[in-house]
Amino acid sequence: MNEVLNNIYTRRSIRKFITEKEVSKELIDEVVKAGTYAPTGKNMQTFRFFVMRNADSILKLQDVVAKGMENPAYTFYGPNAIVIVACDKDAVNGVEDGSCALENMQLAAHSLGLGSCWINQLKYCGDKPEVAAYLDGLGLPANRRVVGILALGYADQEGTCHPRLDDLVTYLD
Repeated sequence: MNEVLNNIYTRRSIRKFITEKEVSKELIDEVVKAGTYAPTGKNMQTFRFFVMRNADSILKLQDVVAKGMENPAYTFYGPNAIVIVACDKDAVNGVEDGSCALENMQLAAHSLGLGSCWINQLKYCGDKPEVAAYLDGLGLPANRRVVGILALGYADQEGTCHPRLDDLVTYLD
């Protein structure tokens, strides 16, 4: 089978990572580089990537998001690194551009033997005052929109292959 199609068909979201097995900066750099090669509307490249590798920092952000979501049990699944993908709130195609970048990074991670999971919750609570203040303190731009977070690490379990629905495609010839 074609290598690209095989990678697309076999990638799964990973929700449990091996916390003791560190992901090298070189692998993270490759994954993020793949994100920078995502297509963007009018080639504006509106996305920005913020990488966090420190376990304590990741847990602190997880706590902030849990409070923002009013869900104390909320988790990032124990990744070794996360990539926050954001854009300017005024970027017309920013969410779409960031979404393409997240998908590119998921496919790159899978091809490099890493697990990943796209996490959306910061998108929903990122404008709450306490969450926004924390993101400001991290150095994210003030006029930001978080598109999503990519959790990265070595998989500690297999992802689930969910069946595809039958009615997803209609030909309009």
